[in-house]
This record gives sequence, C-alpha cells and structure tokens, in this order.
Amino acid sequence: MTVPVPPESVGRTASDPKTKTDAAPPRLRRILRASLPWALSLALVIVAWGITQLQKPDDAIYDSFVTHAAIGERAAARNLIATVTDVHVARSVTDGDDWRAEGTWVIVDLDAAAAQSQTGALLHTQLRVGERTYTATERGETGDNLRLITGVPRHGSVAFEVAEDAIDDSAEIVLSWHDTDDADGIIAVTVDLGELAVEDEVVLDEIGWAD
Repeated sequence: MTVPVPPESVGRTASDPKTKTDAAPPRLRRILRASLPWALSLALVIVAWGITQLQKPDDAIYDSFVTHAAIGERAAARNLIATVTDVHVARSVTDGDDWRAEGTWVIVDLDAAAAQSQTGALLHTQLRVGERTYTATERGETGDNLRLITGVPRHGSVAFEVAEDAIDDSAEIVLSWHDTDDADGIIAVTVDLGELAVEDEVVLDEIGWAD
C-alpha cells in the first residue's frame, strides 16, 4: 500500500534547513536583537574607562613644579632660591631666648632668597613623612614665614614637631615662597631621618644673612 506524500514535502531532503530549523533563525534574531543594546552599552563603558585612564585628573594642571635637591645643594624654583644646610632630630628645641619645648623635633637649617620679586615673598615650609604632612612651628624665633629678599639669601632654622615614629622614616622637606604652590615651583629635599643621631637639644640658628 502506497502512502501519499504531502505536496509541501515534495523535493525536501534531510539536509534541507527548512525541514528541522524553521523556528531557529527567528529565535536567533530575537536573541541578537535583545542582546545588542547590552553589548553596545558594555563597549561604551569600556571605551569611556579607557579614556579616563589616559587623561589626567581635572586638577592635574595645578600640580606643583618640583625641583629636587640634596642637603647642601643650592636649588631654584621660579621665585625661590634655597639651600637646606643641615637637618637635626632632637628631644627638645630652643631659640636661645625665652622659648623652649620638649618633644620629638625635626629642625631644618636653611638659606633662602627670592629669585625674581620680593613682593609678598615669604618662606613656607612643610615636612612630609609618608602620608603625613607637618607644618613648621610658629613658636619661638624661627625662619617660618621668613621674608625673602631678591638675590640676597637669609639664613635661619625651622622646627617641626612630629610623631615619635616619624623619625624612623624618610622625609621630604618642601620649600615654597608663598602659602599656595599650585602650578608653581617648589623645592623638595629628601632626608632619611632614621640615619640621623637624636640630639638632646638643638638651638635654632639666629635669623640673619647667609654666609
């Protein structure tokens, strides 16, 4: 007995894609259409991340211009010329007159002058130890806020009261000619405080003209 073959099946073979995969292409297209926006979004995020890694932060244009120097080395940074002549670590500090203080101190002896203009030029100092930044004490007769003269160096000392563990680390002495050094020149002197002998007491150098 012969079974009649439906007309729509005539001419189709097992390899004919329409025999078994009639529903596959529409499903695939739906999946692609649904996933395309997500893929595009992911690609845009990756591109945006890459651009931010290549660009500097918005405040990068305000970074200071750093001149590195060693102890005893004369350095210049725009309107400042300075030399760190010596560094001490001490358990007490005095200006030789009425002021004396005990603690853990880093004392910096230095020469400084204005390079271009002495108008508003004052010496400002910081001591950076790791993530910590110390400012010079305003007590006693120190070189903090020393008025700078164009081309004529003045000498003095500045003192920083620091944490006990700070004197075991490397530190950076930062000198500038005003209290804001954004987009301006500064001088940075690195010193290993751990290599310095701890003195019982240090007398600050008298403010005067440099030798």
